[in-house]
Amino acid sequence: MKRLLDHDNFSGLSTYHSYDELTDTTTLEYVQDVEPILNNNKALQNDEDYTKQGIKNEFWHYGNIPVIIQMKWLKEHNVDIYKKEDWPKILKLMNDPDYKYLKTTTKRHA
Repeated sequence: MKRLLDHDNFSGLSTYHSYDELTDTTTLEYVQDVEPILNNNKALQNDEDYTKQGIKNEFWHYGNIPVIIQMKWLKEHNVDIYKKEDWPKILKLMNDPDYKYLKTTTKRHA
């Protein structure tokens, strides 16, 4: 049986705890409904003027990365979006076709 430990209203991230007595194993599970974020990203990808205006105003909104993906990248790729030195790796991941849904543009940043 899993139990809700925490829910962050801002990000929508929920943390669940479960314990298996047979194996003496504790598990933490993180769940986030990313659909609203991805729908917004897709809408912005389709708005070419949004990208043009951002570049023109020297602020290009390149993407939105849900917290659950940030955690996945930290665990699987050792990439921390809050570390400046990891930004080349982050751009590489965001430009990967597997993560194109995180971008708010169809353009490519190098």
